[in-house]
Amino acid sequence: MPELPQGRVCHFTMGRLRVKIPEKRRDDAFFEIVKERLATWDSIERIEVNPLTASVLVYFPDLGRLFAENALRNDLFALDYDALEADFETPALTEWTKRRWSGADLAVRRWTSGAADLRGAVLVTLLVAGSYQLFRGNIAAPAATLLWYAGDMLRIWDTPLDKPGKVAGEEAAAED
Repeated sequence: MPELPQGRVCHFTMGRLRVKIPEKRRDDAFFEIVKERLATWDSIERIEVNPLTASVLVYFPDLGRLFAENALRNDLFALDYDALEADFETPALTEWTKRRWSGADLAVRRWTSGAADLRGAVLVTLLVAGSYQLFRGNIAAPAATLLWYAGDMLRIWDTPLDKPGKVAGEEAAAED
């Protein structure tokens, strides 16, 4: 019996799994066989193979439920599927961006031993780019936009009306 090629999972999320099999790169026949065999599985929704990148991408309609059912059927354990599904929920774009921003911010703080952060680096970049556009004579769009964003980062444009619950004249009345 021939030795099976070594595959490695390089990406796994709820409903999707990517396996790379580097030693079979560019082997069209191998990947066609893999696709045909996996297509017979009831638990698989769709299969994409790419011999050029040596990858197999498998879409599962409900991998968490399938895992929970198999664990119970094989007398291993009972699994709270709803909790499993909540752990794998895809974060909103804003949450994903915040996490990426935080990671980049930590990297900048590490590189500068805490002397700078990502917000400061972006601010300096916007000020330099805005000034450059201003000196080039591009006052209308690029310079104004970049300098406006820099001012916004410094919160120069914040007014009492920008804050929720504030009404014009409210601060003056509160001081009297």
